[in-house]
Amino acid sequence: MRLVTFRDGDATRIGEVHGDRIRVLAAPTMIAWLAGEGRFQTRVEHGLDGLELLAPIPEPPSVRDFFAFEEHVKTGFSLRGAEVPEAWYEQPTFYFSNPASIVGPNAPVRKPPATQMLDFELEIAAVIGADQEIAAFTLLNDWSARDLQAKEMTVGLGPAKGKDFASSLGPWLVTPDELPLADGRLDVEATATVNGAELTRTWAGAQQFPWAELVAHAARDTRLRPGDVLGSGTLNRGCLLELGPLEGDRFLQPGDTVTLEAGPLGQLENEVVA
Repeated sequence: MRLVTFRDGDATRIGEVHGDRIRVLAAPTMIAWLAGEGRFQTRVEHGLDGLELLAPIPEPPSVRDFFAFEEHVKTGFSLRGAEVPEAWYEQPTFYFSNPASIVGPNAPVRKPPATQMLDFELEIAAVIGADQEIAAFTLLNDWSARDLQAKEMTVGLGPAKGKDFASSLGPWLVTPDELPLADGRLDVEATATVNGAELTRTWAGAQQFPWAELVAHAARDTRLRPGDVLGSGTLNRGCLLELGPLEGDRFLQPGDTVTLEAGPLGQLENEVVA
């Protein structure tokens, strides 16, 4: 099942994608659907083309972003002249991101004026349902202001303003029964392009910890709510920090368009604006 949140005039609706059509569901919001409400179809349909898709969950209760791909982790630590801590291998690690800064597919992402090192991050996110288990997956672009991030993390906290400004989700949620899973990990290839040029092609199955371990760790000593988002962390070679700057020795600038894609999870595209 593929599920979308879309704009219908002045209203926001939830729908199930069938080919090039969207069948409107009774649930008033995606969080309500994830909680088990309004899962039946209404008699209203729309064509998918021309509809304005919003982030599947425009305002999730929380966003946790993990750090679950070893090659990406090694690169980050090596740039700081350090090795990966043993603690990283012992249990999953995450930080809390900003649920008030969710951006949908095809929506603009505003470049923070203070950064000269704006980066994308190719990720997959799991979304929690009513039973505190994974109800669906989606694409996630965890935008990063690398220069701001590097400075603020020298004090031992963060990331904060280096991540606070935008996280893209979409274009839809896909239920696990429609996705290839192997050893508890998504067996899908993912790509990232900038301005139509493919920069990387990587594999989501390289995730260090299976999704069930990420969920269990997130839920430990607390509770997960319908709509909570759990990011995988950047896939290996899934950002400019690993791949190196764009042509002209630059990071992302206004006018650049970043497109993430991963098989049945669809395509998540955003343009950077001033």
